[in-house]
Amino acid sequence: MIIDSHGHYGGCYIFDHHVDEPELMETMYANGVDVAMLMPFPGTKEEKNIHDQIYALSKKYPGRIYGMISLNPHYDYKDYMQEVERCVDMGFRAIKIHPLGHACPVHSRDADKVFEAAGKFDLPVIVHTGLGVPFALPSVVIPRAKQYPQLKIIMAHGGGYIYSAEAEMVAKEYDNVYLETSWVGAPHRVRSFIKSCPGRVMFGSDLLNNVESELAKIRSIKNISAEDLELCLGGTAKIVFNL
Repeated sequence: MIIDSHGHYGGCYIFDHHVDEPELMETMYANGVDVAMLMPFPGTKEEKNIHDQIYALSKKYPGRIYGMISLNPHYDYKDYMQEVERCVDMGFRAIKIHPLGHACPVHSRDADKVFEAAGKFDLPVIVHTGLGVPFALPSVVIPRAKQYPQLKIIMAHGGGYIYSAEAEMVAKEYDNVYLETSWVGAPHRVRSFIKSCPGRVMFGSDLLNNVESELAKIRSIKNISAEDLELCLGGTAKIVFNL
């Protein structure tokens, strides 16, 4: 099973991206992706509307599409929590914070509500890492990993290529931290992730144009077991997102 653990839907005003249903499904079928985990881009003005669209897709393609919450943490506390609860009721499986796209550092007061909501509803937290330093450095996850040891925290992009070694060090120290592999530039870095943090590495694409190349990167890794490959492509995500 191939599970894309990091996907988006709708439009993005910050990074100028857009994903619609035909392109999404065509890309999934063309690349043998069984399941896509989808969330709004951090730069949308319409998070609640996009959440509704993702929910509609999950009903149209049962077992193939699952939602994840991406909501600007600067919303009023009550409004934020109400939308999270609404999404949980729709079956959404994780919650995202993007230090750059949401303009919200992980250690900030407004970010508190992201982790509080995750704890309340037993959701994994996806934290963007890489582009947008210093606020997107992998090491900023450490205080939250200590504060919420019961939460699964996924470092999106595994720090990106430049900060992948830092991301790996953090994940080695904290068993509740997971590594997602989009934008990690070379197979040998992903192999190092798998060796250092077995069972806590998962394939993701971030953008539809990346799906084919990200899968090729994973499949080109030398000297890993079939079991490790299976976990990376989908097995770990299946467990983390309770699919």
